[in-house]
Amino acid sequence: MPTSFAFRTVALVALFAFAAGCLAAVAPAQDVAPAPQRTLVASGTGSVKPAPRDSNSNASIVAAVEKAEAKALPIAVADARSQAQELATATGVTLGTLVSVSNSGATNGFYGPIFYSNGSFGPGKYCGNVRSRSVTVDANGKRHLGKLKTRRVCRVPNTVQRVVWLTFAIG
Repeated sequence: MPTSFAFRTVALVALFAFAAGCLAAVAPAQDVAPAPQRTLVASGTGSVKPAPRDSNSNASIVAAVEKAEAKALPIAVADARSQAQELATATGVTLGTLVSVSNSGATNGFYGPIFYSNGSFGPGKYCGNVRSRSVTVDANGKRHLGKLKTRRVCRVPNTVQRVVWLTFAIG
């Protein structure tokens, strides 16, 4: 029994020594951190109204939304550049090189009915079935539900928006 205990102890010490050696070998030499770069971040938005050839065809609406997104992106970038220049001028700094670009997905706000540019019936699905029923109120104030009706509708987004953030070095 003492031999087994001694063997386990030696094995455990050897394991810890090996792990410590590996960690020491992996630990990088600490570099001196460079001075933080001064930056200016500006956002820009581009909005385009999609115009499908057939507003009752899901494929046509998808194509129109993709075309509108492609048109909205350069508008958003130009808007962000303009905002950055205005910020730089207002704060008395000079706008340097573009350091990074960030992109946001298309969004639509709460302006009337909510139509998401990625599809109100699911991603890429702008047409689908909607169920509704009529409600009537009799003379006694009792509500009566009508027959449930299903109808197909297609919802074209009012606008497609692209939002970008541009980060510039400043001097």
